[in-house]
Formats: sequence, structure tokens, C-alpha cells
Amino acid sequence: MILIAMVVLTAGTVQGQNDKFTNAMLAIMQKSATAQTIEEHQDVANSFARIAAAEKDEWTPLYYAAMSNLMISFMDISADQKEKLITLATSQIDEGLKLKPEESELMVLKLLSYYGRMSLNPMDAMYLLGEANALTDRMKSLDPDNPRIYLEQAEALYNMPPEFGGGGEAARPLLMTALEKFNAFVPDGPLAPDWGKERCEMLLRQIDEGR
Repeated sequence: MILIAMVVLTAGTVQGQNDKFTNAMLAIMQKSATAQTIEEHQDVANSFARIAAAEKDEWTPLYYAAMSNLMISFMDISADQKEKLITLATSQIDEGLKLKPEESELMVLKLLSYYGRMSLNPMDAMYLLGEANALTDRMKSLDPDNPRIYLEQAEALYNMPPEFGGGGEAARPLLMTALEKFNAFVPDGPLAPDWGKERCEMLLRQIDEGR
């Protein structure tokens, strides 16, 4: 009976710690959903980074910290700031991949970091494009039903000049695939990534409108 009591007490303590972690993450995710300014996004990124430092066995705080830093890097800031944020996000992504080496959601952010670096230094685009394509193939092999893989691949194609094989119509088939997978996607828990469907629908509308 003493042993049973100890097991129950330990389980209750672990559950309490898990609930505390989950609730803290959900609160910051809510702040992220309403953040608009660079300062607000930076506060969110810092909050996730603090949780990641405290919860060293959890990959989701690293994921959301990296995602927030990448979001800031795509905003209207200097090239030096962009590079620093992409470098920081990359280190957070790599730390997450050490915890969960085959997590496609982390790889999606890695793909975004490649696109960010390409926009900063077009001279590196040829090398980085090869890395991005190899990563995309690996993600599809590991998790073919992740809609964000197809969305980000499509968005890169959408933003590519038509003379290089890009543009809206070139991206449409991938966006349609992404939308089909978004419609079937079920997040794996309350902290699992669940973004991109609205962006996918918006890009398809823009293509239909000739933009």
C-alpha cells in the first residue's frame, strides 16, 4: 500500500508539472496569435525561449520560439537584424531536432530559414535551394500528410518569377494538395502546430483573382 501511494503521488506530481507546462505554453500561444508589432512578437519569442530553457526535454517551446523569431525576420527590419534572428531561429530548430530528429514540423521551420537566407543573400540561393529541395523530399518521406510542407513549398514557388518557372499557376497544384491535407489534418494535442490553412486559402484566392 505504501508503494501504491508513492506511485500515485509521483503520478500526480508529474501530471501537475505537465499541466503547468501546457497552460504556460497555451497562454503564450494565445499572445502570439494576437501579436502585431515587432516588440510583441519579440516578447513572445523570449517567453518561449525561457520555457525552453526550463523544460529541456520539450521540443515545442523551441519550435515556437524559432517560429516567432522567423516571423520577425520577415518583417521590416534591417538585413543585419534579419540575419541574427534567422541564425538564432536555426539554433533553436537544431536544438529541437536533437530532441526529436524526425519531427517534420521542425523541418518546416528549417525550410523557412533557408528561404529567409536566400532572400538575404541571393548568391547563396543555388546552394540553399539544393538543401531546401532535399529537406522537402525528406519531410514528405517522413510525414506525407503534413500540409505545411506543401504550403511552404508552394509559397516559395508562388514568389518565384514566372520566367524561372514560378508564379501563381505553377504553385496552384501544390496549394490544392496542401488544402486537401489541411482539411484532413488533426493536430496531435493542444501544443501541436496547427497553422497555415487560412494562408493557403488566401493564396488560392489571389491566384484566382490573377494576383
